[in-house]
Amino acid sequence: TANIFTATHHGHVLEAREKMLLGALYAGQAFANSPVAAVHALAYPLGGHFHIPHGLSNSLVLPYVLRFNVDSAAEQYAQLAPIMFPDQSFTGTNQDICEQWIDQIENLIKDLGLPSTLREMNIEESFLPTLAKDAMLQTRLLVNNPRDVSYEDALAIYHAAF
Repeated sequence: TANIFTATHHGHVLEAREKMLLGALYAGQAFANSPVAAVHALAYPLGGHFHIPHGLSNSLVLPYVLRFNVDSAAEQYAQLAPIMFPDQSFTGTNQDICEQWIDQIENLIKDLGLPSTLREMNIEESFLPTLAKDAMLQTRLLVNNPRDVSYEDALAIYHAAF
């Protein structure tokens, strides 16, 4: 059957494209009904300064923001793991499940052939403080994050993503 990999790697397969479009519709509906948080706040400066598409900029910081948030959102994140990756077996505590889930997200990013570091996007390490400063301006997003994010936290997340 067609899946996300078929749609990404074989765009001429109409069934796969249809499923991808339906998934995008569902994501948009969910997005409209739930607040976004630090992932988007840290993604916006990447797009603004480096013209990185928003989806890609989100994927560049997603694993690192999730790891930052685990202590405050382990129960909720652990519930997402089997929903997002139903073919995977997640075991252990909520913290363990979160780590396994984030590993699966990183594997998906790699399997899709997406860049996974800021370095790969030709972002200079010396620019990370500017990104962190600009991310802190996204207060409407940061207030929704399960854990408070300081400038130092944002900078550390960018360094982890570097």
